[in-house]
Order: sequence, then C-alpha cells, then structure tokens
Amino acid sequence: MMELQRPAALLTAVILMVVCSTAEMAGVRLVDGDGHCSGMPQVLYEGNWSIVDSVLFDYRNAMVVCRELNCGNAVNVTFRENVRKEDTNDAFLSIACEGKESAFSQCKQRDQDPLDRINNIIHSTDAICSDSVRLMDGAGLCSGRLEVKSHQSWTSVCEADFDQKDAEVVCRELSCGTPQILQEPLFGEGEHPFGTKEFQCNDTENRLLTCSTPDREEQNCAPGKAVRLTCSEPDGMRLVEGNSRCAGTVEMFYNGQWRKVVADVWNIEMAASVCKKLDCGSALAATKTKTGRDEPEVGVLISCSRTNAIKCHPIRIRQIDRLAGVICSEFLAQPTISVSTPIRVSRSLQGPEVFRGYSFTITCSTQPQYPGGSFHLRLPWNNRSDSQAAVSHSASFLFPTANDSHQGNYSCVYENQVIFQNDVFQKENQSRFHRWSPGPFNYNFSSESEPHSLIVTDFSWTPFITRMLLVPFLMLITCSFIFLIFNKCGHFFIRGAGQERAAAAVPKESIQLISL
Repeated sequence: MMELQRPAALLTAVILMVVCSTAEMAGVRLVDGDGHCSGMPQVLYEGNWSIVDSVLFDYRNAMVVCRELNCGNAVNVTFRENVRKEDTNDAFLSIACEGKESAFSQCKQRDQDPLDRINNIIHSTDAICSDSVRLMDGAGLCSGRLEVKSHQSWTSVCEADFDQKDAEVVCRELSCGTPQILQEPLFGEGEHPFGTKEFQCNDTENRLLTCSTPDREEQNCAPGKAVRLTCSEPDGMRLVEGNSRCAGTVEMFYNGQWRKVVADVWNIEMAASVCKKLDCGSALAATKTKTGRDEPEVGVLISCSRTNAIKCHPIRIRQIDRLAGVICSEFLAQPTISVSTPIRVSRSLQGPEVFRGYSFTITCSTQPQYPGGSFHLRLPWNNRSDSQAAVSHSASFLFPTANDSHQGNYSCVYENQVIFQNDVFQKENQSRFHRWSPGPFNYNFSSESEPHSLIVTDFSWTPFITRMLLVPFLMLITCSFIFLIFNKCGHFFIRGAGQERAAAAVPKESIQLISL
C-alpha cells in the first residue's frame, strides 16, 4: 500500500510545484548572522516567520532581500546543513525571484522539491549582503554606478577620489572578478549626493571602508563625474582531480570560492560547454561519480546556455550526491620532437641539417601524464610511420645512414588508452535518449606534435679543419700579445709593488725607534 502511495504523493508534489501561492508575504529578515544584513532568510507569511528553503534560493533571491533591507548588494549565499521538519517548529517556503523585484513579496512562491517533501527535509541558507558598497543601474551584480553607505545613507563617489587599486577592492568585496572598465558612461548619475570620502586603498583590503579615507569638509565634484565600474563576472570554471587540465571533476568559482559542481542535471551537452569554455576541444564523455566522503559536502548546481555554448552560470548551492565530471578530446599534452647526430647538427633556415651517410636519431617525448602508451613517427615518404612503445614517456628512432629520402617533415603521434574511474558516463550519441552507461569510461587518446623539417646535406671537412686551425691560432696570438705587454711594462708593476712594501715598512721602523 505504501508503494502505491509514494508515486501518488510524488505526482501531487510535482503538480504543486508549478502552482503559485495566492497568500501574501508581508516582510523579510536575516537572522542568526552578524547583523541585520547577514544570516538565514525568513519571510513573514500569514503572521508567522517562516524559513526560506534553499532549493530555489540563489543570488537573484539574495539581491532582492538585500535591496529590501537597504543592505546593498548580495555578495554571498552559503548552504546550511539540512534540517528535518520534525526538528523545528518553523514553517518553510520555497521562493523564486528574478532579481529585479523591489520587495521579496513580489517573488513567486512555489512548493517544496518533491523528493525533499517525501524525505521531510528543509534546505536552509545564509545570505550575506554588502551593507556598505553597491553597484547600481548596471547589467548585474558586477557592474554599475558605485555607491557607498555613509551614516546610514547612500552616497556617490567622485571619480577624482577613486583609482584602479580602489576598484580592485570593490570588485573583491562584491565577490566579482577583476576590474574591466573604469568610468563606463552608461550607468547614469543616480539620485544620491556625492560623499566627502577620498579612498586610498593599497589593493590588499577586502572591504572598501577599511581603506584609508581622509574626510574633506566639502565635496566639489562636478555632475557627470560619479565612479562607474564594471568587474568581470565570477563564472570561472576548471577541472580538478585529473591528470590533465582537460579532464576531471568540474568546479565553478562561486561566492568567492571554488565549489564542485553537482551532477543532478549534468549531461553531455553541459560537458561540451565546459570543454569549449576551457579550450579543450569537444566533450568525449560526461561523468557522474560518488563523492567518497562520509560527511556531507556542499556543491553548486549550474546551468549552461544552449544558445551560447560557452556560458555557464550557477543556479543554487546544494548538497552533493554525485560529482559532475567531463573528459575532453584535448586530454593529452602535445608531444615534442627533436633530432640528434654523433656530429654536431647544423641548422639552416628550413630546419636542422644532418649529413648524408651519417646516422641520426629522432626522439619523441611527452609529459608524464599516464604510464605506457606508444609513439608513431610519421615519415616523409609514402605516408609511412614507425612505431615504438613509450619508455619513460619517450621513444627514440635511429636512422643508421642518412640519404636524400630522409629529407622532409616528421611528426610524432602519441597514443595511450586511458581508463577513467566513474560510476556512470554519457557519450554524445546517448544524449538524445538520456541514457547513461555504467563506468568506468575508457578511450584511446592520441596527440600529434608540430611538424619538424629535416635537411640532408653533404658532409664537408672544411668547417672542422677551419675550426681546428683557427682556434689554436687565435689562442697563440692572444698569449703572445699578453707576453709582449708584460715583458715591456712588467718592470713598472714590479717597481710599484716594491715601493708599496717599502712604504708599509717605514711606520713600523719609526715606532721601534721611538720606543728605544
């Protein structure tokens, strides 16, 4: 009977998720924080303060909360431990904002996640606002006209009192990237007066108001001179825990720190976006792997735009069940190729020269990413190749006698079959049917070096004879010149040295006479 009720309850919860509540929310607050501008969000709903569930609570929600509380911009949203409903008497609400609302009551209320409803779990968050600095009338959190809170009121900042180091601190305080544009002319003048603070940061501070700020009695900033700033968006991504920058667990820089990406909605299309963003070629597989940790770990749920394949953005923080991973086509580092001969190799404009009739060796090598593998040396004639197993990540190909057929372009191709440990993986041909295959994922990778041009030329004794005769001759001339100079002028040096010794002995004799 219980098995029949569970799908029915799940279906009912899914239907309720898309139904907006008609009840009114009368206010919002942040509790259990350092002040009224940080803490766990609660909303006044039907006369009671209710916990705001973190399932839909993200930066956009935090922006509205901070705006309503007159606390500047949202700079951080952190995940709290799960709370079971029976452990608290507080009600809870799931609320979704677009980020442009002036009050939290204008956001849409939705029902709780169906699985959390069945498991009786509340996800709560902490929101942290910047109660002293904000960027207004821009395209997002990280751009706009700079305003600073002073004596409980917001003021604009004059561009004459602001420089690049100050901009670095503001972008850091707002958890954005680095300053990109200073004095962007598109953000208007605003309605707040200019303040009297002149900021003198040294780029080590984390908050603008901790910088040196000598006050002036009055502000003479002309209209149109307010600071307007654009910081880079905090959407950095990287791959970790792999032997290549193009394979591993996905991490996103979010809320001022690197967080692992949750695999709840992960697929091969999102993996392709990450590979393209990191300049790692195409996605061979998207992977999902258990964390392997006993204690809960918090990650970030992301979404990647299909209209702009290199743009991924965070949705919300969430407890990790499985980690999102990706394996890109540019997994292996590019190998290198070099030429050596028993006789010193000369170099022309076309490339290194080897001598006809003498031996030479071509060496292929690669970075120590994975053991094993093999090298294939592509030869300049008949599209042939020679192969050897990699030993200590390199292989050497010996050519006993150079002739005209050896002239041309060579390249090294490194191949290695790599096995990736993961729970499940999805390849491109599986995305249409949303199918996943059990791990591990293995793939035969290959990477080719840059072409290397080789010139075959006749050996000539002339350079060696010239070198053998010219070097001793130059040494003989140099030694003879030094000998003649010393023979002609050496007595001056000897005489000068004797006079110095005699002068040094005079004071000693004088001292002895006086003592007698």
